[in-house]
Amino acid sequence: MGNKTYLPDKGTAEYKELERLYPIADDTLLRAWAKKYGYRNKKAFIGSVRDGYGLYRLPVLGNQGWEPSEINVALTLDTEKKLRTFAIINDTHNPYQDVPALHLVERFLQDIQFHYLIYNGDVNDMYQISTFNRNPERVSDMQKDINNTKVMFEKHNRLFPDVKKVMTEGNHEHRLQKFLWTKAPEFAGITALSISELFDLKGFGIKHIAYEQGLMINSSFLVTHGEIASVHSGYTAKRTYEKHGGNGMVGHCHRGGSYYKTDRFGTHGWWENFCLCSLYPDWIKSPNWQHGFSLVHFLGKRFWVEQIPIIENKLIYGGKLYE
Repeated sequence: MGNKTYLPDKGTAEYKELERLYPIADDTLLRAWAKKYGYRNKKAFIGSVRDGYGLYRLPVLGNQGWEPSEINVALTLDTEKKLRTFAIINDTHNPYQDVPALHLVERFLQDIQFHYLIYNGDVNDMYQISTFNRNPERVSDMQKDINNTKVMFEKHNRLFPDVKKVMTEGNHEHRLQKFLWTKAPEFAGITALSISELFDLKGFGIKHIAYEQGLMINSSFLVTHGEIASVHSGYTAKRTYEKHGGNGMVGHCHRGGSYYKTDRFGTHGWWENFCLCSLYPDWIKSPNWQHGFSLVHFLGKRFWVEQIPIIENKLIYGGKLYE
């Protein structure tokens, strides 16, 4: 091709192979592609792929232990053999978060030493692009709702400046992709309309994980928002174990619960991680939901889960009452 640059046409086998491998390609493969398609260097090729296809590479964040992964395969995090504590919250559904309950969690977390804060999905409700009946008075409030969530992120950065932060998408954040793909596919490739850009996750130092991709910690514990919701506490955890095996934690069902299984390979557990949204939504009467959050402590592949329910805006931990 000489000095003429090109990229394979979308839909071709060559394009599909590039699309599959590009997010995780190493420098050797990127340089090989750049040469094959006539680009002067790797940087020029990456820019062309970004502009032509809207494809981006999955980043490795320095020496923090993150490893890139293919989409729909969990991102991995290795905390080595240091004792590390993760605080996991989910289902705040901003701007419908329960403010007193969330304040209680924030006060509690200021009293302990922890290293990671995981927002495990449905941080924002994305009400305006719901497929359910919507209040027409709220249809134009999307930017306000986004700002509400960004205020929470900014506050947590002030309160916990040294804590690493991760956000996994939930089904409510995933509404955005579904909306764009079905209602406005021409805009689906605009990066400014992505969850990461809308909520300025990079600016807040929050690692973004795609919907149902999940975070695998020390090859032993999967954190994902989940897509199963059973009617009784513990049933969602059981069904998630049956789907994934191993160990982990989900949100989504707005209940606290756990399921344990011991077999010849050892003891396994899955946990349902409560919610922090209002318990009195206008679209369902008297839901079977509970407020709360969890701490998970890791030492290598070993882990210990502490579920902390909030009942009537009170919790007790280590002999101390928070109210």
